[in-house]
Amino acid sequence: MSTAFTLFLVSIIFACGSAFHDGTAAQSLIATLAALALACVGMFARAADVGVAARSARGIKLAAAIPAIWMAVQLLPTPIGAHSIWSYANDALGRQSWGHVSVDLGMTALALVFYLANVSLIVVAIFVARDRRGAALILIVLTTITPILTLALLLSRSQILPVFDAGDFSDVLPAIGAFGILLSLTTATRTFEERASRADKRVETAPGDHLALLASGIALVVGALAIAVSGTVNSYLIAVFGVVTFGSIQVIRRTALPSWAALMLTATMLLAAAMIVLWRYDPLRTVSPLLQFATASPADAISLTQRLLSDTGWLGTGAGTYSTLLPLYHELGSSVTKAPSTASAFAIELGWPIFLVIIATAAWLIVLLYRGALARGRDSFYPAAAASCAVIILGEAFCDTSLLNSCVAVIGDAVIGVGLAQRVSVRSGTT
Repeated sequence: MSTAFTLFLVSIIFACGSAFHDGTAAQSLIATLAALALACVGMFARAADVGVAARSARGIKLAAAIPAIWMAVQLLPTPIGAHSIWSYANDALGRQSWGHVSVDLGMTALALVFYLANVSLIVVAIFVARDRRGAALILIVLTTITPILTLALLLSRSQILPVFDAGDFSDVLPAIGAFGILLSLTTATRTFEERASRADKRVETAPGDHLALLASGIALVVGALAIAVSGTVNSYLIAVFGVVTFGSIQVIRRTALPSWAALMLTATMLLAAAMIVLWRYDPLRTVSPLLQFATASPADAISLTQRLLSDTGWLGTGAGTYSTLLPLYHELGSSVTKAPSTASAFAIELGWPIFLVIIATAAWLIVLLYRGALARGRDSFYPAAAASCAVIILGEAFCDTSLLNSCVAVIGDAVIGVGLAQRVSVRSGTT
């Protein structure tokens, strides 16, 4: 299992470079590392490990498989439901053959491979983070590397760091900054939990505690700076949602609130979040709700994607095909190169039914992790961090395309995988 753990950490470190230059090559290497790590897990996992992993992913396995199955269906020739571009091709070439749901089989195949790579990394994380030592090491690596990456992005954005090409990074920075804030809070909480545990055993405070708290403070400041520099109001609110999610779990646990009081607190939080979302929603704008919160995107990108959404059928155009469709909708002088938001890209590429399944799966994942955090003992901060991370991912999906970046996706995989692993007690098997 140590080989799988090493490959998993290498995947995280390598993925950080894709924050600057993402593309097919980076995604292919990440997919290769994920496949190798999963193969190592399969070779060395014991029956007890498989049992714990199965309990950790209970309630989410089937939902995670649905998008992959649909992407595979989009690649198959079909007599009905094929995109109209194939009938045009048949007429132009004078042939009669079945078409496909996807307009670009190569891009859909790559998207399917990368989706499976992300699922594989979550599965590997569940196995390698099932014990406290593995989970703690992953948390330390993430808490260390996230502020370093954030600083590098900030310096490159301001052209102070000449190592990388200057770029905007307006999509990646808010998500990485929000992750950094949550990871810093998680590390600080872990440090306080360990200090309390040592105090109960009358053991002296470890020298590394002060260093861990200092590192957490630095990561918190750097993450907040990243959001302040590049984020929009929506990004600020999403980061607050994540922090409140994490904080509410700590409040419920530390004050030992009864079930009815905890339910009232979470209901109040959900109501407040819904009111904030409605406050940010403008019913006078004649654009899709999937584009309402992408306030950082240019107007021509919103307009183009709105037309794409209107023309897209229930079956979608094929995973990863947004860029393929752009030339068909580009206006003269348009500089649009990507979708305004991940949500709009998913709705166009996968179709509305699968998009709704993905949103429902994300919401259910948050519920599972939140409940797991409340049910766990001293290690509850892991599923709490994962629940908060999932909240940020879900919110950012409607505001930008950060989730389509390999770096953001892999960090999210790692945090969620550790949270799923630690939401289940290895000894008792309870959640």
